[in-house]
Parts: sequence; C-alpha cells; structure tokens
Amino acid sequence: MSRKLLPWAVLLWLGHAHAQPEPAPPPAEPVELEEETTAPEPREAPAEAAAAPPRSDRAAASSDRPAAGGALSMREPIRPGRQPEVHVSSTPVALTKPEFPRSRFSFGSYGRVVAASDGRGGEGRNADVVAYGTRIDEGTYAELELRRDDEWKAGLESRIVTTLAIGAPVFHYDGNFDAKIALRNLYVEERGIGDKGLSAWVGSRMYRGDDIYLLDFWPLDNLNTLGGGVRFDIPGLKTYVAWHLGLNRAADPFQFQEVERPAAQNQPGSTRVQLLNRPRVISSLKVQHIQPLSGKAGLKGVLYGEVHRLPSGEREEGPGIIEPVVGDSGALFGAQVGLFTGENDTFINLFFRHATGLAAYGELATPEGTAPDRTVEGATETRVGLSANYEHEYFAVVAGGYFRSFREPTPEPFRFTNIDEGIFALRPHLFLGEHAGLAVEGSYQAQQRGLLNVVTNQPLHAKLWRLGVMPYLSPAGKGVFKRPQLRLIWAITQRNDDARALYAQDDVFARRKTEQFFGIGAEWWFNSSSYGD
Repeated sequence: MSRKLLPWAVLLWLGHAHAQPEPAPPPAEPVELEEETTAPEPREAPAEAAAAPPRSDRAAASSDRPAAGGALSMREPIRPGRQPEVHVSSTPVALTKPEFPRSRFSFGSYGRVVAASDGRGGEGRNADVVAYGTRIDEGTYAELELRRDDEWKAGLESRIVTTLAIGAPVFHYDGNFDAKIALRNLYVEERGIGDKGLSAWVGSRMYRGDDIYLLDFWPLDNLNTLGGGVRFDIPGLKTYVAWHLGLNRAADPFQFQEVERPAAQNQPGSTRVQLLNRPRVISSLKVQHIQPLSGKAGLKGVLYGEVHRLPSGEREEGPGIIEPVVGDSGALFGAQVGLFTGENDTFINLFFRHATGLAAYGELATPEGTAPDRTVEGATETRVGLSANYEHEYFAVVAGGYFRSFREPTPEPFRFTNIDEGIFALRPHLFLGEHAGLAVEGSYQAQQRGLLNVVTNQPLHAKLWRLGVMPYLSPAGKGVFKRPQLRLIWAITQRNDDARALYAQDDVFARRKTEQFFGIGAEWWFNSSSYGD
C-alpha cells in the first residue's frame, strides 16, 4: 500500500469501529418463544391421586386417566409468517401462554418374551394344575397401546385408547406368517362434563382393579365387555363410585347358534340364520375409598358387585326339533382391603368374592352342568386372595396366593368341574447393586376335583411343588416392579400321581413326575392403561 494512502485507511478503520453498537447484555434466563395464547387455570388434582397406592399395585395406580393435576403439555410451533413479540428486560417474561385445545399422543405396552426348553430336548411348558398358576413359566404375550389425550379447556378432557394383544407363537418360532391377535381395548373416555369429578366411557374395555402379580390374576374384578360406564370422584375425599353396563357373547351354542334355512321367496340356495343370539348383560358397581395415614401411607377399601343376565331364546336340537332355552341370571359381591406405605412399593391386599348362578362361571365361560330346570341357578364360586410386597434397601419379598371353591348346580355329586383349588407363591429378591438382582421363587399348588380317580376310587387330589431361580438385569434400577427386565429362568416342578392323571394319554406330563424349565425372557410395561406406567 502506498504511504500516501496509509493514513486514510487508518482513519476509515477507526471510524467504522466507533460506529458499531455495544452488544446487549444476555438475558438472565433463556426465553421460550411460543404462540401467544391464554394461560389455563390451575385445576385440582383428583382425590384419588393425592394418596394413590404404590406403583406395584399396577391396575389401581394406572387409573386410565391423564396424570392428576397435570395439563396435557403440548406446544404448537409458531406459524410461518408470524413473528413473536420479543421483550428484553432483566426479569424473564413469559412471551406466550398455552392455549386450548391441547393434545398429546402416546404409545404404551405390556409384554413378555420367553424362549425355553424342558432340558430333554423339548419345549419348556407351563406346568400348573390350578387355574391361575405362577407366571415364572409363562409364555410370550404382548399388548401394544395407542392413546390420544385432548384437553379442550381447563378440567375438560377426553382420551381414546386402542390396545392390540398378540399371543404366541411368533413367526420366528413356527415359521407361519400369521398371528394370534385380539383387540383388548377400544374406548373413548371423557372427563369434566358437568362436574370435574365426573367421567364417562363407551367402548370395548378390560375393566379391572388390582391384581396378584405373581399369578397374573385379578381376583376381585376383571371384566371384558362391550359397553360403557360412569365414574364420580367425590370432591374433597379420596373416594370414587363407578358403575358399568356391558355385553358379551361367547361363540358357543349356549349363547349363539346359526342354522341353515332355504332362501327367502323360493330363491335358489340357502342362507345362514341366527336362531339363537343372546348376549350376556353384565352390570357392575364399585366403591373405593383411600384413608390417608401418617406420611405417604394409606388404607384402601373396596366394595364391589356384579349382576349377570341372559335372556331366553330357542335352539335347534336336531333336524326339525326346536326347543326353548330359558333365561338365566346370577350375581356376585366382593370386597378388598389394602394397606400401603407409599415407600418402596410396599403393600398388602386381601380379597374376598362370592358369586352365585351365572356369575359363578365368569363373564366369558360357558356353563356345563345345569339344574333340573335347565338353568345354572344354584352354582356357586367363592374366592379369597392375597397379594403383598415388602422392599427395604437391597432386599424384597413379594407374595401371592388364592383359594377357590366352585360347585355346579347339578344334583350329581361327582363332577369333574366341581373343584377346590389353591396356590401360594413367595418370591424373595436380592438386589445386586442398582441394575441387577436375583429372585428365588417357591410355590405350592393343590387341587381337588369332584371326580373319583379311576384307579383308587377316591377323589382326585392333584398337588405340585415348584422351585425357581431367576437372575435378572434391570436398567431402570432396583425394585421388584421396575421394568424392563432381562432374565435367566430355571424352574423345577414335582408332581404327584393325581396331578399327572389330569393329562391325556401319551402327554409327557402324564408320564413324568419331575419337570424342568430352562429359559431366557424379558418383561416390560410402560404408559399402559392396564398395567401402569
């Protein structure tokens, strides 16, 4: 550069630097930019959520509702062409406020995958003799849930739930490009219309309360119907009342029969006619109250009842023989009392239920024996159940069991379906750090059938003992009910002669006194309306 031009270049550079403004100081807090809306009013949490039972009581803790007191937080992006108004000050300023309606879409699931052998080259099988045995040797099963939550204004919400279930075997095991699929939930629930404690739902739903986890069993209330219900949470109390009315119809001649008939108006061919089509009507009523104790502890009480009704109809017993089918009915009542500490998933639940008539068979079962008037009046079933868990630092123990007695209404004293049965299972856990553990499970099962053993001419007494060892990994941390889990499974079952007599000829279970189960497995649940978060 020429020496004559150097002074002018220096002056130009100094003038340009002097013209730059000083940078503004950074704000004290980051400022979010959102669409300008109206803030929602805070709403009171449902009474039940204030002292909810521990998460281990999965069915109770997941109340099939949006999180208590929480808005469905979903921010909308700023629309193109619209610039947000920005204010800079020493105090953070909310530039936008959430607006209604607000929506959230979520995916949830419960599932388990198991690959097992019997140690003799065969497949590992469930070896229970009671209706609801231990789940240590359960097979593969999964539920996939899609859920849409909308908050239309403060306190007014709706939820749409679809749950698809998939059972074993899977394609990778048998090579068949098909699946066992069932629709377990398909319903819409609305809350806050008329009163913030009032909710209503319509659709197809697994409708149930607390379970016995070790047995995968809901001992008090477990309905599967197509219908609807209402629920009211009493303000200021941790109490609710729920009523439900629904239908179901088993694909069985007891409720449904199609017959072949000539086509109408002398047209060629024939058509299928529904001669018998009588869905079962089921209504249930449930009252639940939680009484807070010291700290996070609480006492839980439940009263529960059902009424079942089948209409009359007619059925074809043979060519040209039409016979009337009488109507039938039944009822049940039950109760539950539970205690939870609110710490470390520690709780205990006791259940009682007594059913008569049609209700003694369960909502999807088909009666076999009948009374002289061809009804099931006089059938009875009584259940008592226990579910408990205790956790302390690096040790835990979970327990479960039930006793069940069922009688057919027929005057015939010895029937295979008349049964007394029970099971008790205990599973201690040792937590090996935060992400591993060892569980050891022992159980005893017994069943007496109202049937004489063809060899001894005595009532059939089936019994078995089972011992299982299950080391596992738990990435979610230590805890009996933390999921997901990866497991190694070994179980050995010892059966008596009457237990083996329950299996058909040539079934290996009819020959072997001892059965083993070697497997690997995984179990998970999250965001599930049926199994908890």
